[in-house]
Amino acid sequence: MKAQATAYANIYATVVAPAAMIKEMDMSAGEIIATRGASSNALSVQNINSAENVDLSKNGKTTVAAFQVTGKNNTYAVTVQNQPVVLVNESANSVTVNNFTSETAMISNTDNGAQRISVSANLNVSKNQPTGYYNSTAPFNVTLNYN
Repeated sequence: MKAQATAYANIYATVVAPAAMIKEMDMSAGEIIATRGASSNALSVQNINSAENVDLSKNGKTTVAAFQVTGKNNTYAVTVQNQPVVLVNESANSVTVNNFTSETAMISNTDNGAQRISVSANLNVSKNQPTGYYNSTAPFNVTLNYN
């Protein structure tokens, strides 16, 4: 009979909670006065307006959309939808929002901390756009994909 050697190993695993994302704030383009032709109001992820052919009222507050991501020991790719969103007022007039951007394309969470994602976009307004409160007919999406 030949000599034999046997060794044993245990198996272990750690299960962590999946990444979670919650909305902190909706996007607002503020109050806009459209008078000089077709225009756009670009809101940057730094919450800075750059308006073209449009006046911005001092009464309106602009905000980027903000999301909070929590998770542990994961890296995620951030994807923001690229289809335009339609905003409609009480009289069924509409404007579009497009060119959604996030300041973060990749997130790395190495502890239990939270990270913030800001999303901006362009609001497109027609010449002499009818007045009213415009609201999106459907929300836009932001997706985290595990790497």
